Amino acid sequence: MYSITNNKKPIIFSDVDGTIYKKFDLKENTVKDIQFAIKNDADFNICTGNPVRERMLELAEKLDVKYLLCSSGGQIYDVKKQQHLKSWYIDYKFLKDLIDVANRLNLQMIFWDDDNYFYLKDSPNLNNEILNYHFISKEKQETIPKKYSNELINPIKIEIYSQQPINECNISNKVNEIYKEIEFLNDDIEIIVTHCNIEINAKNINKGSAIKWLIENEYNDLDVKLEDVMTIGDSNNDIPMLQLTNYSYAMANSTEKPLKIAKLFTSDVVQNGLGEAILDYLYRLKNIARKHMLHEFLEGEK
Repeated sequence: MYSITNNKKPIIFSDVDGTIYKKFDLKENTVKDIQFAIKNDADFNICTGNPVRERMLELAEKLDVKYLLCSSGGQIYDVKKQQHLKSWYIDYKFLKDLIDVANRLNLQMIFWDDDNYFYLKDSPNLNNEILNYHFISKEKQETIPKKYSNELINPIKIEIYSQQPINECNISNKVNEIYKEIEFLNDDIEIIVTHCNIEINAKNINKGSAIKWLIENEYNDLDVKLEDVMTIGDSNNDIPMLQLTNYSYAMANSTEKPLKIAKLFTSDVVQNGLGEAILDYLYRLKNIARKHMLHEFLEGEK
């Protein structure tokens, strides 16, 4: 048997691709462990590079998510109220500079705000691969993204890709060349290189800043402390949130830097590493445990 040791509220911020699932394969055990956390008064929040679009909205409904922190921290969305709480925008002049660079280096760019979604070049195979992470239905993939034609837009996020199929090698071969072209913008925008692209947000906007804003503005009446929340991810854009808390977890499938930053570690995404980390967090934070193997715990007992 066990007894809960404090009245702290468990709050979880989880990355999506490579953390919740791989190639959209959501494991039953992962769902079960998220449900167990919510049953024990936890809030489960998604913190992702993806925009607030069809795929994330459907996933949020399936997992009973409270808040979506999307666009690598550029958007905060209240799932229950179905409304945007906060968005941070990149100035149009920086977009134009980046488009010039992308055209010179023959790169693809995807960018969006709360209402619009653009791609820079016609590249059907690559575009379909990218869009599949943001949209589920063929109808939305074909009607929402528009080829950019000099519309005035202050984007929330910009993603830069090689024109080749998505993989680490293709983008890494271009990184130094791209950095030489955009280093003059480093003081004005946030730039993170992931395993497959270069992500650009407004200056000082990232997954960590979004979590701080949410804790200060939406959890302020619950006396929640940043060091008590759980963060978990596998990619370089997760580093700003992994640096925030005592309960930061890196997936076994993480890239190199998150493994150096995180304080705690869990299994691969295909082994339900997220679920294992959630159970570990609940036990460390409040002594909440579930019946497991030969231990005589009663699931859900308080």
